[in-house]
Amino acid sequence: MKLVWGITIGIAAFSLGACNETVREEDPVLGGSSGGVDSEPTGDDLDDETGGPIGPLLDIGSDPDGPSPNGGCPGGPAGGDATLRGTVFAPNGELPISGAVVWAQPNAPEGIPDHVYCESCVELPCAQPHTLTRPDGSFDLSLPSGTSWIVVQKGQFMRATKVEVEPDSTETLGTSATTLPSTRAPAQGKWTPKIALAWGEYDQLEDGLAKLGLGELEDGRTLVPGSERFDVWTNHSGDQHPLSTDAKGTFAELLSDPELLAQYHIIFVPCTSSPHTDLLDDPEIVENVRHWVEAGGKWYVSDWSLAFLEKPFPSYQDWWEDDWSGGPYLDDFDTRGTVLDDDLRAWLDALPPELGDINPQNPDNPVHPTLEHLPEVELVDLWSTIKTTPPVLVDDGNGNEVDVGHRVWIEGPGGGGDGAPRNKDWPLAVTAEYGCGRMLFSSYHTVEWSEGYQGLTPQELVLMYLILEIGVCQVPYEPPPVP
Repeated sequence: MKLVWGITIGIAAFSLGACNETVREEDPVLGGSSGGVDSEPTGDDLDDETGGPIGPLLDIGSDPDGPSPNGGCPGGPAGGDATLRGTVFAPNGELPISGAVVWAQPNAPEGIPDHVYCESCVELPCAQPHTLTRPDGSFDLSLPSGTSWIVVQKGQFMRATKVEVEPDSTETLGTSATTLPSTRAPAQGKWTPKIALAWGEYDQLEDGLAKLGLGELEDGRTLVPGSERFDVWTNHSGDQHPLSTDAKGTFAELLSDPELLAQYHIIFVPCTSSPHTDLLDDPEIVENVRHWVEAGGKWYVSDWSLAFLEKPFPSYQDWWEDDWSGGPYLDDFDTRGTVLDDDLRAWLDALPPELGDINPQNPDNPVHPTLEHLPEVELVDLWSTIKTTPPVLVDDGNGNEVDVGHRVWIEGPGGGGDGAPRNKDWPLAVTAEYGCGRMLFSSYHTVEWSEGYQGLTPQELVLMYLILEIGVCQVPYEPPPVP
């Protein structure tokens, strides 16, 4: 990985989030051997002498030529006479975040735009004190003593906190400064992506998002209606998985309106079935999806919602079809997949035992998959399988070809029978690039088919990792032509 600045053009006015977030408020911003304790940043804190927030965005992007030693900086990034330590957590305050960027700068950061945008990548100057969190979320940041803004970012989640650091000190940042925010409140140094959820018929993704910290939970299991920090759009018939909270409208209405689409950074399309996928028979809707992703949108699709990936992006994948219907909507099966990505595996390995095995939390139903067999993970409720992920080649602007097609994070045997064969591994969780945006697909439900449970199962943990990973900046290559 290479450390980079994310350049943002035309930042719009930000809006203040209204929901409380899950953080450990009792922790001071600084705690340790020495140093002052600073309060939460205010609107005045985030304004410099020119009357507006300043400072570039920091993010990370993949280096196509392989990792750069010391982030490309001879001797490593710039440091100083003081050290800050801490651990970065997801908005729920429990899940550690690997690969987050932590950096110091003298002024407040610009933050994240409140609409879809293209976050392209240029290299980070070596004079900037910065570091990446380890697989367990921990970090050590060397920086000059005095007053600094400490910024923590992963994807489109960002928190900025002003601190005072004593010379020759080693201090620990409290979790109030290192927990990614669950609400968008720019005046308080908090930015989150704006998320839309297409409420489908079979996959309770709203519970997984609440467990990530984007909503309140009832008995630690299911979303408390009305507490969600994302917008819901209906994409189901009501017979299966009936709507339990207020919706903004139908998913068809959202996809038909480019201005509405542009309000969101991430759109989740969990499992649903026909006739809802038939709305993609409208070429205008398909084109709206493509343009939104090209502009920087993050588009997540799971199992039977595969048409929402197939129709806008047909050249990226082919599907296994069953013998009796000739379609890609398979019967459900369970399998054991293999984690292919080293960073994902290292993060899963580093998780505390109570996060890798939730069965002790669920004595009424202690049969959930665990992480005990890494790099293999048990996956349940799979309803489709990608057959091939051909290269998708685009010009890099210098006459060379770059493959922006699917990256396979997890692969595993199919279900056999009328679907994908059991005797070979197939892509089960993939991501790909299109313009300045990304797509993410999983063959399995993100949430186990059940009445709710405490904690996150392995496939939910993988999703949480990928939600944050697909938000990082990228090179905005010209999209491939549509067949």
